[in-house]
Amino acid sequence: MDSFIERNYEKLKNKYALTSPEDLLKEADIDLLPLPLDDNTGGFTMTNNRCSTIVVNSNWDEHYIGFVILHEFSHLVLHGGSSTPYYRRIGAGRFIPKIENEANALAMKLLLDMQDSDDIKHLTKYQLLYYLGIDDDLLRYIPSLNKINN
Repeated sequence: MDSFIERNYEKLKNKYALTSPEDLLKEADIDLLPLPLDDNTGGFTMTNNRCSTIVVNSNWDEHYIGFVILHEFSHLVLHGGSSTPYYRRIGAGRFIPKIENEANALAMKLLLDMQDSDDIKHLTKYQLLYYLGIDDDLLRYIPSLNKINN
């Protein structure tokens, strides 16, 4: 994993109780606003006067919304709030901007840390995607399974 992502992950792990995406936002004093958005947009971040709000698509599945919350939170941590709207189809063969890759990598690391290790330790990467309720497009962001289970 990129040392930039790993350093930020360790800081977050030491600062917050990583129990759920919603609890993380409460602890970090970031507002969450569920709104019906177009079918392709999962969420985005708004920052005004140092106050941040993560807007998520209330029409999306609850499990996928958790990843979107962590993706947008990762933009706040890694990129000072710079964000493009999160789209479900990030495309395996298309160019993904560096900041989106970084936000996805940190979001996945946080999401995996929020899972019960006994529940996920025997799952393959594809089973893990199904368990988490997220798309195959995000498979590349799951670290090797021995790193998850240690």
